[in-house]
Amino acid sequence: MKKQLLIAAAALVLAVCAQARVITPSDGQIWWGYFSSDDVESINEVGTGSPMTLMAGIYIPANHPQIGQATVKAVRIYFRQNLVSTLSNLKIWISKELPNKIDDADYKQNLLGTPSAGANDYNLRTPFEINNTGFYIGYCVTSTSGYSIGSGGNDAPNSFWIGNPTAGLGWTDLNGNGLGKLAFQILVEGADIPATYATASDFGQNLTLQGEIASVPVTITNLGTDPVNSITYTIATEGGSTTEPQELKLGDLSFNSSVTVSVPFLPDAETRKYHKTFTITHVNGTPNTKADNSANGFLITLKEKQPVTPVIEEFTGTWCGWCPRGIVGMEKIHEAYGNQVVQIAAHDGDPMAIDAYKNFIYENVGGFPSSFIDRQYDIDPSYSTLNYYVKRALDRTAPAAIELKAEWENADQNSVVFNTTTRFSYNDEKAQYAIAYVLVEDGLTGTGSNWAQANYYRNGGSGGEMDFWYKANSSVTGLEFNHVAVAGWGIDDGINGSVSSVINVNTPQQYSKTYSISGNSLIQDKSKLTAVALLIDRFDGTIVNAAQSPIVEKGTAINAPTAGFEVPEACYTIDGRSLQHPSRGLNIIRMTDGTVKKVMVK
Repeated sequence: MKKQLLIAAAALVLAVCAQARVITPSDGQIWWGYFSSDDVESINEVGTGSPMTLMAGIYIPANHPQIGQATVKAVRIYFRQNLVSTLSNLKIWISKELPNKIDDADYKQNLLGTPSAGANDYNLRTPFEINNTGFYIGYCVTSTSGYSIGSGGNDAPNSFWIGNPTAGLGWTDLNGNGLGKLAFQILVEGADIPATYATASDFGQNLTLQGEIASVPVTITNLGTDPVNSITYTIATEGGSTTEPQELKLGDLSFNSSVTVSVPFLPDAETRKYHKTFTITHVNGTPNTKADNSANGFLITLKEKQPVTPVIEEFTGTWCGWCPRGIVGMEKIHEAYGNQVVQIAAHDGDPMAIDAYKNFIYENVGGFPSSFIDRQYDIDPSYSTLNYYVKRALDRTAPAAIELKAEWENADQNSVVFNTTTRFSYNDEKAQYAIAYVLVEDGLTGTGSNWAQANYYRNGGSGGEMDFWYKANSSVTGLEFNHVAVAGWGIDDGINGSVSSVINVNTPQQYSKTYSISGNSLIQDKSKLTAVALLIDRFDGTIVNAAQSPIVEKGTAINAPTAGFEVPEACYTIDGRSLQHPSRGLNIIRMTDGTVKKVMVK
């Protein structure tokens, strides 16, 4: 399912039409869902790209504190206006386990008539008593469109499952794939929902510098029936003090809606990692007495700022007709930033796919085309979106600098020696960092249908960055593919032992590893290879910094480190022609500090 799921290119506004069937709750009833009224402002269309029947649903865990003893009376399904004419065979289903097909569900109900744009409410013929059990509930629909399921807002656990088991796609939990929550709610009766109640989500790991206040993003969710206008909070440091209560204005946060706010955290005196607890003590001035009123995370106070080399991992395939926008996005990013950004095109399902990325794509990639920035942002690979997030990434700091020198082990160029140096800006006795290595090649070409790039942009417009693809055939041959990952090691979460668990401020750590590429038939031109080192934080799976380097003969005086060291900014031939990488012969290298070096590559 993961490799076949696609999403529409942009979020589109959902128009709520007067014709939509709407049920007004009676006393003791409330519309409940992970998807809230605030999420209706915009909705993504999700699907496989091909017309088919899809099942979608949400999961309610057992002993749910709000609705565990309630009864489900009706469901609400949101559809975009342009989709309603494509839909048929709409059904509701409820099941304690994800069903292999609609007929296997514990409860199913056919829905007659054509749905309207907006919110469509359907009473259950037989109300479902939850009785503190865990269960899935959702709908099944057939569509002549490739994108028939609506979602919106931010991702949330249990809020979006999708599949078509009878078509061999299986079920996929889409939490963490950047597709938001299923646009679906249930009408419950007998829920235990207080008037004022708010929670906060754990806020992960955050960085700040000595003497600087950190701005930590914390997500607040209103679980009470009254709108939340303000909260009062405290911040406790493990083994330390608790701040005085502070008030934070939120506006009108409606029931089951969430908002992410920036909360100021004071830096710690020591350059270390400290556990922090954020507690909501009051909501609208009323004590927030529920047990789960706290969120947890970490703050790392750094000795100095370490500039960042961002990493784009683009997920693509020649079979994917929307992937040309990723090809264009990656090329324009390279034109704009050059070697300031590491670019990796990870292919799947075509001749450029490699085993090193196979598991990572299956476990983490929700659709094609897509891309990750530093494994922190899951975004569309169009140039405008990539450019926005690259700028954000370049502005952030990193807990460490990393430099890389890649060398051929010997003259036959069948093995690469990766020499890396990391230097951290804080102290830790239990650090969880590791390094992964990737070889990237430019100019890959091939013949045959599997090398032909599918193109759904044919006749889609004119001009602009996509003009070539508008004018091209629906299947484009003869392309050169750049930034292609042709080999990799430790892609998922780095190589064991590549970084010590004990790190000290400004104390360099050296690591060297040799890998053979003698059996790699994908590599076409070794002079077009770039070596990449990714510094991965195993605590949250993010890439905190990176470095890239050409591969040179042993002893060659060339080095391409990342931020925190002097970095090659541009490369030229002796007669002034611009190069992407140093080539054999004399090269002119301009460094980021303005100096110019002459480097001979044999």
